[in-house]
Amino acid sequence: MKRLALVASFCGITITQMMAQNINGEQISDTTLFDKFSKELGEVVVKAHLPQYKKTHEGLLTNVAGTVLSKMGTAEDVLKHVPSIVKKKDGYEVVGKGTPIIYINGRKMQDISELDNIKSSDIKSVEVIQNPGATYDASVNAVIKIKTIKKKGEGFGFDTRSVYWYNKHDNTIQQVNMNYRHNGLNLFAAYKFSDATWMQKATYEQTVHVDTLWQQHNNNEVTGRIESHHLISGFSYDFNANHSIGARYTLTSPGYSRSKDFFDSQVTADGKFYDYIKTDGLTVDKDNPSHQLNAYYNGTLGKTTIDLNTDLYFSTNRAYAYSDEQSQEHDSRNINSKNRVSNKMVATKLVITSPLLGGNLSYGAEYIHTRRNDDYEVNRTDLLANSYSKLEEQTASPFIQYARLTPIGNITAGLRYEYVRFKYYDAGIYQPEQSRSFRNLFPTISYGAKIGKVMAQLSYSVKTSRPSYSQLSNNVSYMNRFTRQTGNPYLDNETNHRVELSGVWRFIQFMVNYKDSRNVIIYWAEQIPEDEAITMISRKNVKSLKSMTAFISAAPKIGIWAPQINLGMQKPWFTLHTDVASYRLNRPIFMGNFNNAFSLPCGITLNVDYRYQSKGNTMNVYLAKEQHVLDVSISKSFLKDALTLEIKGNDLLYKCWDADLLYNQKMELLQVSKRGTRELQLTLRYKFNTTRSKYKGTGAGNAELNRL
Repeated sequence: MKRLALVASFCGITITQMMAQNINGEQISDTTLFDKFSKELGEVVVKAHLPQYKKTHEGLLTNVAGTVLSKMGTAEDVLKHVPSIVKKKDGYEVVGKGTPIIYINGRKMQDISELDNIKSSDIKSVEVIQNPGATYDASVNAVIKIKTIKKKGEGFGFDTRSVYWYNKHDNTIQQVNMNYRHNGLNLFAAYKFSDATWMQKATYEQTVHVDTLWQQHNNNEVTGRIESHHLISGFSYDFNANHSIGARYTLTSPGYSRSKDFFDSQVTADGKFYDYIKTDGLTVDKDNPSHQLNAYYNGTLGKTTIDLNTDLYFSTNRAYAYSDEQSQEHDSRNINSKNRVSNKMVATKLVITSPLLGGNLSYGAEYIHTRRNDDYEVNRTDLLANSYSKLEEQTASPFIQYARLTPIGNITAGLRYEYVRFKYYDAGIYQPEQSRSFRNLFPTISYGAKIGKVMAQLSYSVKTSRPSYSQLSNNVSYMNRFTRQTGNPYLDNETNHRVELSGVWRFIQFMVNYKDSRNVIIYWAEQIPEDEAITMISRKNVKSLKSMTAFISAAPKIGIWAPQINLGMQKPWFTLHTDVASYRLNRPIFMGNFNNAFSLPCGITLNVDYRYQSKGNTMNVYLAKEQHVLDVSISKSFLKDALTLEIKGNDLLYKCWDADLLYNQKMELLQVSKRGTRELQLTLRYKFNTTRSKYKGTGAGNAELNRL
């Protein structure tokens, strides 16, 4: 049975709602123009053992090779120590920008575990792009590009990874990667098995202000176990230095997947006891294997580069939910549901880059076609309705971008046009009111220059945030007899206008931006007209929400100690008018990281990292508890770095919790929850003759994959 999942998990120092990691964009090819610009801006080198920061034409670059970051362990550990990047439980976020897309040597990362396969000593640099240009999807707010050190060598290579962690339950990951290279041919394959158990304990205080004052005190405990199998295979072939092709196939096959849910509720009406309800729930997922295929061509004709990508994606998911609700004072209920969702997507993207008038012109187009069927059936149709919906969407997006170095600095300007045709069908019948078309222009412009010893960039962009397909669904999930949850097919796309100033001075980085978000998508709850004791939780658009984000990072070097201090603040301006009261939700959230890396004798690296988040407001939510998170790790390599052993302790203080107060039309809801974030992890990795993959596919339609 589904339970109330309030807004987002705010563990870390970012406040933006999560978006999918698997959003893509394109890497603009390096040119002599930008090489020249980088040289003119200069790289500020602090010390030989420090990360070297520089401002690129797209973002902020951190050099890893030859610095203390190269001893961190894996790419995952490196990203935690790159300014403006925040490690979350299930991924990464960029301060003030939300979840980025990640590229590894120009290829879009498909699985977060790929970061664990990259040794920190193999990484050349990490670039954070906080203002992606017109060649990226309009929903992409940040990009991380990881470049590894090019290695020589051919033949067969492999690496294995074995991970065990304990969080009151045993968990494991077993992975093997294989690679064969000969001349221009690159064959690769990988298999990963994971067996993970997750848990959450939460309390919910729900107050409904109608003719009767309804109050619920709820206790909830959920435990779930998921097994999964991932298979990746593919090839790339370089005909010569100017032409290459490749294909990559990814199969994800879920194994055992189920969760048990225990929920008890004490209900009062006008302060008097009304009922005690105990619910036992079970959710079983029986998904078919999902399939994703990427094929690409990269070529150079004269001074013009061509990047063509095509993606196919197919999946079918089935979820069975069983609920036994026992009431002390009223009728008891057994509610069972079945939800079948199938997704199909085809996408293609072409990017052409040519020199023009002393600058660089990039242009192209992206086309995406998506079909989603969502069938929901329930045994108690007297309480909930069956639904059979189909959603179809076509997107066509031409774009153009021009960059040039001028005597006063580097100027980049781009424009992306997106035409979206969305069709909604209910039980096979076309619904014109829920079906819509969107025609939008998304401009981006930036100016970068060196002012004294400061490398600075000023930018303006217009971006969008689209509702996921589950948010558009009209399925109604039963939580208990007083609470239900559904989607909203009438949601509009969110539009974000952002002005940003960022820069680098020696080992200090800074960023400040102002964002005006329109048609903001928020969680929202209203009472059912025929019975106002029942709350329906959904989402809706609000007219405008303005916010400012500021961030500064300093990373000096003191002997064997390499500290990094990050300080940030997000200040919203939002007034919410409800039937209960008018709320000024303007309290800022302050954030901080204090990361410490120690280079000890015998090649041992010790990391002690602390992060903090204050109380404050985000959208229509008040974060009611501070967070204090302490992570400690120690690692050592053997056999000339072929074998690596690492021990980690995550959230040792067990203070990574959520306490979120949600304001709605007639209801207030306070959720306090803890997950299994305190854990001990042991990782053993062995590599033999591993070489960097030559695969250059960047993917198409990656933002759409996230929405699916």
